[in-house]
Amino acid sequence: MQAAIKKMTDGSVALKLDADAARAVFASVLFAARFHEGISPLARIAKEELERGAKKPVRRGESCQ
Repeated sequence: MQAAIKKMTDGSVALKLDADAARAVFASVLFAARFHEGISPLARIAKEELERGAKKPVRRGESCQ
């Protein structure tokens, strides 16, 4: 598993994850969303992007909306 984390000056964070690390992060978010309503929007976005990503080519460097 490989991961690189970069803090931005605006307070955001950029993650560069290999496939195994990405699966682990998304699994953790989806699990945590079951127990905390504040995480639910992030889990919904993750699910939508994963489903959409399976239907279209991956574009690198895109920010989450």
